[in-house]
Amino acid sequence: MPLLEPEPDALRPPARAAGPSPDRVPDYGAAGTPEPLRRELTALLGADKVLTKVSDLVRYASDASPYRFVPRVVVVPEDIDDVSAVLSYAHGKGREVVFRAAGTSLNGQAQGEDILVDVRKHWAGVEVLGSGERARIGPGTTVVRANAALARFGRV
Repeated sequence: MPLLEPEPDALRPPARAAGPSPDRVPDYGAAGTPEPLRRELTALLGADKVLTKVSDLVRYASDASPYRFVPRVVVVPEDIDDVSAVLSYAHGKGREVVFRAAGTSLNGQAQGEDILVDVRKHWAGVEVLGSGERARIGPGTTVVRANAALARFGRV
């Protein structure tokens, strides 16, 4: 066979077995966050800080890594009191908590299968100290944003 004339069958993906996709949302999460987790966290923090729809959970199931873990619930805390309340709740219920900061993990550490706490929205920002020799950087800040703030001081 000439080099530039591949065999068409070799280019086709193999046939898949019938059935659900291997990366579909587990049955327990198809309706979103299960009760009583949904009710308890909403009562604790307010509905605007608790994401429970299946579309929200799937959106948070991936970061920059090749892994996919669908959380049971996503919490978006506004302040330290919210974070403290979530950690106290999780400790009392024996639940796991994972924090998602900038979401640029290549190793999957910004994902979890229980309570995912997103600190990007209310916990980002860069405060350059002195002449740029130090900086106070919030956990939701990407490296690109931090470097942009430090660039005017000739720092990275």
